[in-house]
Amino acid sequence: MKEKKNERKRIGKEIFDSLFIMILCFSTLLSAMLLKNKSMTGIDYTIYSKTFFVTVLGLIAYLVYMINRSERGLKAMIQVVYFDESIKEMNKK
Repeated sequence: MKEKKNERKRIGKEIFDSLFIMILCFSTLLSAMLLKNKSMTGIDYTIYSKTFFVTVLGLIAYLVYMINRSERGLKAMIQVVYFDESIKEMNKK
């Protein structure tokens, strides 16, 4: 039971990290765009349902891919870094 709770927390943290970075990128691009068009008045941003839906699907696919890959990649990196170092330490002795 506790393992499932930890798994949910981990997934929640990974989703938050990914969304936070995406929001930072979006806000940076939006602020640059707004500062560039300061002379224009009444900028109209229209959101189309089809493109919004495709964007949301892409975001979900990206998050699922990253959540699956990040755990495996981290484990592999830890294995390579620390396992190789422990072998080197043992060889030195």
